[in-house]
Amino acid sequence: MDMENYLENMGITVCQRAFFSYMAKPQGSYGLHMIFRLFLKKKRIIMLDRDRANWCRFLADYAVFRLYIARYVLKDFARDYPPLLNIYTGFEKVEKDFPEFLKKEADPGRGVGDLSLLPDNLPYYYSEEKIKACHELFDRMADKAEKKMDSPDAMLKSLITEGLSYLCTRDKAPLYTPVFWFFSKETLAYAQYLSELYKGLIPESHYETLHARPYKEVEREEDTFYTDYRLPAYILFFVAGLICLVLAKA
Repeated sequence: MDMENYLENMGITVCQRAFFSYMAKPQGSYGLHMIFRLFLKKKRIIMLDRDRANWCRFLADYAVFRLYIARYVLKDFARDYPPLLNIYTGFEKVEKDFPEFLKKEADPGRGVGDLSLLPDNLPYYYSEEKIKACHELFDRMADKAEKKMDSPDAMLKSLITEGLSYLCTRDKAPLYTPVFWFFSKETLAYAQYLSELYKGLIPESHYETLHARPYKEVEREEDTFYTDYRLPAYILFFVAGLICLVLAKA
């Protein structure tokens, strides 16, 4: 196998690795869907039947977004070391038949995904043309972040925040604060994994002229105010106070 074929296959591998968790330890050892289910259980968040179709669509769209992140992170490293451009060929192969790829990676037999969380009508939602349209949308978000932010870490954080916000709004998925925190931290951790991986594919002799750098670990502390009884209690007290004020004026 020559270097071009090796890097093309590496692109396919990177797409497969998008279905693993990088927030759980050891990184990349557990399926993302499994870790997500455990997270919901820990936070006592129930996936209601009425929301299930929306969750399924969001999770599939999140996979598309995660593969876009793989492209986004590769850009700077490929600029420094052009042979890495062959990785994009692997990405394109996956995206040409993304519905089948999604079903394959969601097979519980692989210990990665969960077929029960796949949306219906995959070929309609994830045709090659619609995947391309998603990329163009995310490209606009990335361009906006790059114009506003100074550091690569801040640009990535902005892109992730806007991307997740867009998907949860479009898919009507109830991304409560702890769930949004989960996906933002997972995406950052995946980007950090990718940057280390891409750097490892570049010969050390090129390191002195390397501009791209692995992303720094970003600590995003979860705000427990939104995850326990206090927020509903504060809202209740606030509403009760308003009612008392209205009655007093009456």
